[in-house]
Amino acid sequence: MPTLEQRASDVVDQPAPARPPGGLLDPWLIALLATVISAAWACKPSLWFDEGATISASASRTLPELWKLLGHIDAVHGLYYLLMHGWFAIFPPTEFWSRVPSALAVGAAAAGVTAFTRRFVPGRATAVCTGAVFAILPRTTWAGMEARSDAFAVATAVWLTVLLVAAVRRNRPRLWLCYALGLMLSILLNLNLILLVPVYAAMLPLLAPEKSRKSPAIWWAVCSTVAVGVMTPFIVFAHNQVWQVNWIYPVSWHYAFDIIFRQYFDHSVPFAILTAVLIVAAVVARLTGARSPAGEVRSLVIICAAWIVIPTALVVIYSAISEPIYYPRYLIFTAPAAAVVLAVCIVTLARKPWPIAAVVLLCAVAALPNYLFTQRWPYAKEGWDYSQVADLISSHAAPGDCLMVDNTVPWKPGPIRALLATRPAAFRSLIDVERGVYGPKVGSLWDGHVAVWLTTAKINKCSTIWTITNRDKSLPDHQTGQSLPPGVLGRAPAYRFPSYLGFRIVERWQFHYSQVVKSTR
Repeated sequence: MPTLEQRASDVVDQPAPARPPGGLLDPWLIALLATVISAAWACKPSLWFDEGATISASASRTLPELWKLLGHIDAVHGLYYLLMHGWFAIFPPTEFWSRVPSALAVGAAAAGVTAFTRRFVPGRATAVCTGAVFAILPRTTWAGMEARSDAFAVATAVWLTVLLVAAVRRNRPRLWLCYALGLMLSILLNLNLILLVPVYAAMLPLLAPEKSRKSPAIWWAVCSTVAVGVMTPFIVFAHNQVWQVNWIYPVSWHYAFDIIFRQYFDHSVPFAILTAVLIVAAVVARLTGARSPAGEVRSLVIICAAWIVIPTALVVIYSAISEPIYYPRYLIFTAPAAAVVLAVCIVTLARKPWPIAAVVLLCAVAALPNYLFTQRWPYAKEGWDYSQVADLISSHAAPGDCLMVDNTVPWKPGPIRALLATRPAAFRSLIDVERGVYGPKVGSLWDGHVAVWLTTAKINKCSTIWTITNRDKSLPDHQTGQSLPPGVLGRAPAYRFPSYLGFRIVERWQFHYSQVVKSTR
């Protein structure tokens, strides 16, 4: 007869019901939670260069003009720009509304992570824990309020993986066709998602039933080959624009820091440390006899390890032998796997719902300083202050005033005209005396710039000039007077030529990177 301990073990190992009460609502509730977390205070940080590219491409040009742009630059973002073009046809390109689509995409990704985990682990605890961990992961909350394609990439990666699991286990032609189409759209949305193909190759032996493993492998190989083959012209064309990321630094020891710390934790040191503690504690607990959650946990962890390691290793190797392309946020599509691993560790240690919730809450507390004071402060986007400058111009400048930008500022990324394209409505009533060729007309993100010495006739007709330039740390943040010192602006043609015509600075405002001065005569 079995002992009492054996009977208890049998009860523990029995799988939970296929559809526990409330289980169908879990992905929806997690999606709502993740969306709210990402969208909260999304209006507070200033827009910045990359988001300006999204607004310039999607909100400020027609579809033919967008097509012309993609022939020159940003082909890798083409599908995202098209989606945002439709969004901006309904909503204004403000800080909040520009970022809402990313928050919604994070919600979709969180639902997908929950559904993916349920494919391997019965019951609700591990799946809900995974969705919650993903929702508060610093890299996720960063992407959820960034008007770029990162959140869309991670949502696409998650649901494509869910589709692959269904296709392998059911092995129906219709599902394999959907997988092939999904893979093509994924690559079109974000070129990095092609790295999921070798991940799926590693996953197949763990997904397919042992008796019929050959058939799904053939279906996967054929569908993946066809999808990648169809997308090869696009891949080659997009790769020809790789010069756009020539600012990425070469492979060095710093990559290890980026992978361990920034790839999933953004700048949250407490969250990174807590994650390390939980993983080590879970490993020790398993080695000392603690049970993991019921289900295919071992397969799930191996799959997620492959999901993390393979793309990261391939990108780093390519960066070492060819050209640097590794950047922590570019591998955000591996963040769901990191969330799964952390959730499995939490459930292994905490076991019951309330302790699990307590540990997740502890993770949220660890992430809170980064969430509030790094991601949601006014200059959160790499320190840029595009929105503050636009707000000042909107509130102080009068229609018909003249606008000048100091094209000599050492801004990286630049040029300075990206600031004007990010909030165009704020500058529309002003006379931009140095504006050159219209960007959408020639297929560029930003308008052209005319040298100031060629515009003196226009300047001479101005009564008030607003000049945007670099911050001068030696001067106060706000000044007024009859003739204020130009400071660093004094060396710039944007000041010198108007000064020859009698203009003097009467007021100055300074922000994090930018300075705005008002000049009259």
